Amino acid sequence: MQPKSFAHRLILNFTFVVFFGFLAVYFLFNSLMDNHIRSEAEAELDREIMTVTETEIVPQFRATPWGHVDILWGTPVRTTREILNVNTIIVGDDGRVLLTNPFISSEEEDISRVEALVGYFNAHKGQFQESGKMMRVNHEGHTFYMRATPHYLAQSGRLFPIYVLMYTDITPAMNLKMSMNHTLLILLAVSGILTLGSSILLASRFKKSIESISAHAQIIGSGNFERASGNLKYLEFDGLQGRMNQMAAMLGAYEAQQKQFFQNASHELRTPLMSIQGYAEGLQLDVFEGPVAAEVILEESKKMADLINDILYLSKLGTEGNSGGEHERLDVGLIVGDALKRVEVLADTAGIQLVCNLVDDLKILGNRDRLERAILNILTNALRYANTTITVECQQLGDSIQVAISNDGPPILSADLSHIFERFYKGDGGNTGLGLAITKEIIQEMGGSIFAENLDKRVRFLVVLPT
Repeated sequence: MQPKSFAHRLILNFTFVVFFGFLAVYFLFNSLMDNHIRSEAEAELDREIMTVTETEIVPQFRATPWGHVDILWGTPVRTTREILNVNTIIVGDDGRVLLTNPFISSEEEDISRVEALVGYFNAHKGQFQESGKMMRVNHEGHTFYMRATPHYLAQSGRLFPIYVLMYTDITPAMNLKMSMNHTLLILLAVSGILTLGSSILLASRFKKSIESISAHAQIIGSGNFERASGNLKYLEFDGLQGRMNQMAAMLGAYEAQQKQFFQNASHELRTPLMSIQGYAEGLQLDVFEGPVAAEVILEESKKMADLINDILYLSKLGTEGNSGGEHERLDVGLIVGDALKRVEVLADTAGIQLVCNLVDDLKILGNRDRLERAILNILTNALRYANTTITVECQQLGDSIQVAISNDGPPILSADLSHIFERFYKGDGGNTGLGLAITKEIIQEMGGSIFAENLDKRVRFLVVLPT
């Protein structure tokens, strides 16, 4: 699927929301206004109809705008003078105009309006009689709502059928609605222009920010881990750039560690290789005796094998598919006890006393072989520096198991204390510099932590594992 432009999508979405939002407001406003005008007109006409039906109309004579003498009701029908004015027309059974209310003047416009409404009534008398509802009539730019009700004229004890037409001119209300519509359309146009302009500006700034971050990512991908300078306009993009700077710093540090790792590994392998090569050449030239040269070659080969095994083991730790097999419930005390048994002979040979304080049933979730190797690495490191005693303690504190391994050897130099868990870092008397690095990787893989500290006349390694 072809990707779409974020900037174009942003502009279209903003414009779409504003346009259809105003369109919805426009139609909703018109619908509400029409319903309101209709309901008000209907209410006014209903009140007038109620008044007419309760009024007895009796004849009085007067002159009308139509040039002849017609009749006038004795008790006037109530005529309102409100926002929606209601006017009345009396129509005879034969369809002639008998009288209008006093507020209708003799001007030609009013006469034409009355004649048009009466003509509409005469043409649609059946509809008025059947429905009894309001009818909407348009005439010369005016809009009217009209109702008709049958009535009678009392004269000389006789009743003459007539029709009373009630109508209201809703043109002012319609004009107000049109004026509001024009205002809404102007607002729509102005808002559309402003929205389009602001969305274009916003999309442009978004695009620049994204292009800046993309360019920085490309630079990082090419192997340049420098930080991007300058702040972006928006907090989210600025935060993303900050995370990318952190990533660049981590990748730079990782690359430096990798280079240092290969340099150190090459250096550690080169020394035994040179020894093996030298003694092999000495054997070839009869410089060294066979048993002596063979012993040195065997010893250096063993060092190389141990170093390569440690490198391979360290490279597999934490990689996908090499998590050390299935994790299981482990008794930390038993594993520490097994590790102590494996170094017991070395401790006796070196004259080192092992002091244990182990608690049973300290359970964690992990891999037995890896945890035992981590404990062994700490113990062999302690054997290398201890004077007379190594103390091992296990206890549970809250939700964690603590394994403390301390020795009475010399304190760790402050310059070495923060680096002893780094790969190939060797302090005074160190071996390959990988044992403690492997231990740290194993403990962290199990969700724990490890650190070293100088105490009063002893050095302690503390392993904390979650239960």
